[in-house]
Amino acid sequence: MTLTGPALWWRLIVIGALWGSSFPLLRLVAAEMSPLALAALRGLFAAAGVLAFVLVTRQGFGRLQTRHWLVLGSTNGWIPNLLTAYALGAIEAAPAALIHAATPLIVAALTFALLREERPGPRAAAGLLTGFAGIAVILGPDALAGRASFAGGVLILLSGISYATGTIYARRLKGVAATQLALGQQLVSGLVALAIALPIAQPGAFLLPAQTYLVIALLGLFASALPLTMFLSLLARARVTDASMVGYLQPPFAAVMGAVLLGEVPSALALLGGAIVLAGVWLATTRPAALAPARR
Repeated sequence: MTLTGPALWWRLIVIGALWGSSFPLLRLVAAEMSPLALAALRGLFAAAGVLAFVLVTRQGFGRLQTRHWLVLGSTNGWIPNLLTAYALGAIEAAPAALIHAATPLIVAALTFALLREERPGPRAAAGLLTGFAGIAVILGPDALAGRASFAGGVLILLSGISYATGTIYARRLKGVAATQLALGQQLVSGLVALAIALPIAQPGAFLLPAQTYLVIALLGLFASALPLTMFLSLLARARVTDASMVGYLQPPFAAVMGAVLLGEVPSALALLGGAIVLAGVWLATTRPAALAPARR
């Protein structure tokens, strides 16, 4: 049965809150360590969290599907983790989350070609144009001024494209346990990032203060492993465009956590652009009531 109403929204709120908190947590440590080391440790801590969850709950894996691990570990793992780690050295948490909120727009665009049974309605095109206009509002002044935060914003957008590709791929999988996908994704994410980091990162990249490791552990367990497992489970029971609306909910939580942890207050222009992005997401991922199928 497809999830709708309160059963859908409480899951979206929890996932959005946990994922939204990842932006200020990443920003908190991004300036203190190598992005390569950060991506590796984030993936490995997340994998440990999923494994602990599986052992405690005694959930089965079913038949291992390692090819899916490789795809999701790249599209939803080490690639966006690296992009985000580099980006948050240059852009604040709230604008990053607002740009990342465009991920559902990218999902909606991809469904035209890849998920015929879930293609968005005619107004999706208007939503896509509106959403990307909002991104232009957020990034425009930085682009004209040649600021580093423009490059950070572009990296966040690229990470959103990667996540959207992984979301579409995961939605097409049938009969694979969410915990297996989550563990495989994080293992591949952490190990590939580690393999890249070891020969490239500076000596001592992993010699970090205990408090930095604590933040990374929180990031891996509660801002990666838990929401990822919930999201993969949600994808098996909800329309992909409905599940991707978790992007609506990340920016407010990121803004609040950014203000509390970092003292970062988003500018009026960033808030305006974010409102335009979210309006575009709403247009692209919802249907008028008159066109919605009747409930049985």
